[in-house]
Parts: sequence; C-alpha cells; structure tokens
Amino acid sequence: MAADVQRGQDPRDLELVARVLAGDLDAYAGLVDRHSDLVYSIALRIVGNRADAEDVAQETFLNAFRALQSFKGQSKLSSWLYRIAVNRALAYLKGRRHTLSLDIDADDTHEIRSLAAPSRDHPDQTLIEKEFRLRVIQAISMLPPHYRAVVTLYHLQDRSYKEVAEILGLPMGTVKTHLHRARAMLRRALSDDDPVV
Repeated sequence: MAADVQRGQDPRDLELVARVLAGDLDAYAGLVDRHSDLVYSIALRIVGNRADAEDVAQETFLNAFRALQSFKGQSKLSSWLYRIAVNRALAYLKGRRHTLSLDIDADDTHEIRSLAAPSRDHPDQTLIEKEFRLRVIQAISMLPPHYRAVVTLYHLQDRSYKEVAEILGLPMGTVKTHLHRARAMLRRALSDDDPVV
C-alpha cells in the first residue's frame, strides 16, 4: 500500500476500493461521492449539455463498478475513472449525429482561468469578461471531440500532460499535438469575433 501512496494514490480511495471488492456496496457510494463532481464536469464539457452529462456520468460509474476488479492501482483511481468518463462521453458523441447543444452557463466557467483569466482592474470589465468566458466555452464546445477532451482535461481540470495521456490512453506527444492544434482552433474561433484575442 505504501508503494501505491508513493505513486500518488489516495489512501482513502484504496480503502474504499478494497471495501467494495469485499462486498461493501456502501463503500461504492463513497467513491461516487468523492469523484462525481469531476466526472460530471468532464462529461459536461465534452458532451455539452446537462442531461446528457448526467447520463454519461451514471454510465461511467456503472461501468467502473462492473470493472472495479480490473483496477490494479497502477494509475490513480481518479485517472482511471476519468478515462472511463472520457471514453463514455466520446462514445456518446460518436453515436449522436446532431449538433452539439451548448448547455453551459457563463457562471459555470470558473475552470476557464488558464484560457481566459478575467482581469479585475476595472469594475466595468466584469460583463465583458463574462461574455468572453462564455465565448471561450462555446468555442471549446465546437472543437472536435478528441481535441475537446484534451482541452477539458488539461485546461479545465488542471491535469498534467502525463495525466491527460494516461486518462486518454494516448502518447504524450499526441496529447501535446492535440492541445497545440486545439489552441490554434480556439484562437481562430475567438479572433473571428474579437481581433484583440
């Protein structure tokens, strides 16, 4: 167990996993409680609407429960869950043929700080900054799903390149390439409306 903690494992997650595998279903509710907000957030940023994100999050935890015996602790439990969530969200988008409907409020964008950190120098800038954050969210929602997943994990969830690569099952170089291309697409999308960006 010490080796797992050294690898970044959260001992509470490991304890809950052990209890679930021993037949304690209440412990699984504890795992869901610990990770549901971030799983839902990832799903929402990828699929773009709340109802679908809730479905993806539920499927994620159902799939995780069924596969929990396969979790060997070689990665953090959170990374393992996020990978399932991303895969479920991407599978959902692949099966869906209509346009992405944006169901994200500008007030829900506190995770955007690394892409569009607001300046508090002038009080009259608040509305402009809120509108800009909404435009950033809208631009992210229009990215191809695999780019949206990388941007969501790296910028909105503050994951490292290594964690993003692990979660998505991609080489780190591919993650960096996807991120570079996604940023270029976002710059183009945002500069169409605002040449200053």
